[in-house]
Amino acid sequence: MTDPRTPSRPRGGPTSGSEPSSSEVTAGPESDLVSVRPFAVDPRFLPVLRPFGVTADSGAYVELDRELFRVRFGPWTLTTPVRNLAGAQLTGPFSAPKVIGPHLSLADRGATFGTNTERGVCVRFHLPVTGLDPLGILRHPGVTVTVGDPEGLAAAVERVAAATRISTRRRADPTPQPGPVRRIGAVLRYPVGLATSGLRYLRSLPGVQRTETGGDAGDLPPALPDGALDAHLKTIGEGAGPLLHRTFRIRIRNADLDAAQLMDRICADLDRAAPSEVVSFRKLRGGLGDVVPGDEYVVRMPAPWSGPVRVLSRGPTSFRFATLAGHLEAGQIEFGARDVGDVLEFGIESWSRPGDRAAAIVFDTLGVGKEIQLYMWTQFCLTARVLAGGSADGPVRVVTRRSEWPPPETAG
Repeated sequence: MTDPRTPSRPRGGPTSGSEPSSSEVTAGPESDLVSVRPFAVDPRFLPVLRPFGVTADSGAYVELDRELFRVRFGPWTLTTPVRNLAGAQLTGPFSAPKVIGPHLSLADRGATFGTNTERGVCVRFHLPVTGLDPLGILRHPGVTVTVGDPEGLAAAVERVAAATRISTRRRADPTPQPGPVRRIGAVLRYPVGLATSGLRYLRSLPGVQRTETGGDAGDLPPALPDGALDAHLKTIGEGAGPLLHRTFRIRIRNADLDAAQLMDRICADLDRAAPSEVVSFRKLRGGLGDVVPGDEYVVRMPAPWSGPVRVLSRGPTSFRFATLAGHLEAGQIEFGARDVGDVLEFGIESWSRPGDRAAAIVFDTLGVGKEIQLYMWTQFCLTARVLAGGSADGPVRVVTRRSEWPPPETAG
């Protein structure tokens, strides 16, 4: 990220704050990997910092533990998993207008939270993160913080980054996102796609049986396979808002295909079963003609976002995706079929949370995203029935279990 430094060092020095009360929270031999470091506040700049909720004694600190890196600066919070830490370097001195308070670099969109002009740490991320704006639209490739122990923080981040470099070396390129031309085109065709899907959704309602109930810890997604977690994966813990565990199932009588044959046909081309006016699957990594663990897709939708996913597993009768950075949701989804006597059952099961605060409004508060998802996967089920042959044995059954995050041990 852009370094807001200047060639000369101003007079005066900072004093360390104390949020929380101890400057270091340690645990065992990895003490510098579990720590809270307050910002070093220069008293000369307190009149500027107080309106941002930062004083000499509280309001600004950096927390690093074995799972998360978190910056708190008054009302602002920047959080990312430690596996997203790419490195850190000492920086400074700075020009006061460029560093004091919260700042956005116009050169590279890096964030700065500053309380003195002496020294700081520039922490870089594998993938940009949100932090400055409340809706999470702006994403920052790095953040500069003026903590009281810059050397200690930089060393701790570098140790974590050294481990994440090993897991991300095989995939150095960032997750592809739509370019401006594609995004504009998607926005322009959104009303047409929404109108078409809306009409089909209304026609499909009589063939859908919906049930909604409270959820609990039993609705968490399956554990990730060994080695699957890297900087690009967007886990359910990184989402915002409630946990939604949803199942979409259809029973098929007199099918021409068994469960394995149906899944082979779907995996050969996922667009065969996808409602084209709402979604299409574009493969970005891996060979065509099958779904293989490690393959990556972008799920294109008629809106200014895309849904990058990675294949976690593929069995004879199922495959499972995990969301990647940039997805509107955070979690996993599994497509599968099974033979139950003389009936073929096809189903989709998702464990997800909205990807950020803006998505939480669309999904949970307004309910729009949830309904589009319902239409999309019920249509997928109905098309799977066409691919399998035979006739539907009853409606598409949709069960939604919703719980706040983190979910309770048992449903209330």
